[in-house]
Amino acid sequence: MELAKFEKNGYELDDGEMLHAEAPETFYIPEINVRNNLSVGDCVKLVFRMDQPKLDDISVERMWVEITDVKEGFYIGFLDNDPVGEVTIKCNDTVVFQPKHIIAIYE
Repeated sequence: MELAKFEKNGYELDDGEMLHAEAPETFYIPEINVRNNLSVGDCVKLVFRMDQPKLDDISVERMWVEITDVKEGFYIGFLDNDPVGEVTIKCNDTVVFQPKHIIAIYE
């Protein structure tokens, strides 16, 4: 499994645990035991940092991903919506991520 990188995929995922550590009183994330034990069909929110080549800019969006597989500490899923702007990822694209990237779980 390989996480997305700007150079190859045009986007990267922010580390939700790091964001929480920077602002624990205002940026909440689900408990690690919950993030470690998700199943196929669960929907999670991730923070995407995307390259906008035509604008020579970076777009940051929080978007939902539905889990389709779980392998060796990684989740695989598909993006459940289109980001705003000219970006390099779109709805239904495959996303590989880890529990540390999850900032919310759809209930």
